[in-house]
Amino acid sequence: MIRSFVLFVLCLVAVPACGADQAGSPAERFLHDGEFAKGETALLLTLDANPRDDEARFGLGVIQFMRAVENLGKALYEYGTLSEKATEPFLRLPVPVNPNPSAISYKALGRVLDAFANDLRRAEATLAEVSDDHVKLKLRLAEITFDFTGRGDQRTTLLALITGLNGRRFDFQESNPDFRIHFDRGDVAWLRAYCHLLCSMVEGYRSVDEEAGFERRVSRIFPNIEPSVVKTEEVHWLRLNVVDTPRLRRMRMHLVRVCELNRETWISIRKETDDDFEWLPGPNQTDQLGLPLSNDRIDAWLRMMSELEGLLKGERLIASSLLEFLHREHEHGKGLNVKKLLDDPPADLLNWERIQKDGVDAKYLEAERDKPVFDVSVLFPVMQMFNDTFGFARAARLN
Repeated sequence: MIRSFVLFVLCLVAVPACGADQAGSPAERFLHDGEFAKGETALLLTLDANPRDDEARFGLGVIQFMRAVENLGKALYEYGTLSEKATEPFLRLPVPVNPNPSAISYKALGRVLDAFANDLRRAEATLAEVSDDHVKLKLRLAEITFDFTGRGDQRTTLLALITGLNGRRFDFQESNPDFRIHFDRGDVAWLRAYCHLLCSMVEGYRSVDEEAGFERRVSRIFPNIEPSVVKTEEVHWLRLNVVDTPRLRRMRMHLVRVCELNRETWISIRKETDDDFEWLPGPNQTDQLGLPLSNDRIDAWLRMMSELEGLLKGERLIASSLLEFLHREHEHGKGLNVKKLLDDPPADLLNWERIQKDGVDAKYLEAERDKPVFDVSVLFPVMQMFNDTFGFARAARLN
């Protein structure tokens, strides 16, 4: 999850915008000026006048996505987040140093994450209405600008953001200094999948109670922490209690959509016959980041997505042979239905001591003769795909 979020910022690079090739198109101008609220209003008015304008709709979804990122950054700045010291998802977004930060609390951080997820859902809902298979959006990404302080005096460009995260310049900064990308139908599905992935992470985190020990865990990240009213002993993450069970179901549904949209992404991309400043390239297209994907790699990724989708929908089971590692007396031939577990979890879902002692509750188990088990072998080619210098970047671009 941590890696996914670091590359989430890198993957902001993947965001399309509405506009023509030349500078000055509405979405690009608002994105470069960092005027996301004005841009959202302008494109909403455009769609009121012409509801069939999917290029404007795509641009609107992008601006809403960028607003989500900026709003998160503003919240992190308010609380003085020292992002370079963070390893937690979402907290690694680089923001300027705040000399006078507000005091953070466990509940305040929860509200920040919930607001971020709400912003993402709005962007995804807009993108979901794009139906034109031939939609094309052209954007110069390098100068997209964020104002994390809210004062306009310390603006951050997207290029500066991702260069800082990467630790060095990218090769495209020489060959394509504007970072021009022409986004198409497959990229709509890709960005929607990313919105769902990030929302799933928020829902998973917010489903459990981690307030005990919050001050100690975040003391290196936040300089001003409000004392917690919860004085109980800190609970290890392997014994966390679920306090909001519907969030786990929502997490599962978001992940299902990630799997489905990955399939939609590659169906669209593999139909393409052009080679036009691609973000996610097919095997016969040029990749602007210099990280081409072969058919074998795409197929390996989609096989893994298919297996995960089956698991999340309750159509596949976690094999009993794996459950036997957790509980020696587990009944062979009875697999775990992950859908049932996440939709109606026990309060102590993550209590591994209890699982090792008593095993998995029988109501979550089904006979393996009735359903296929999750094929763990699909994970190995994907892990091998990411086991190189650019594996991190490949993983983030594929969701």
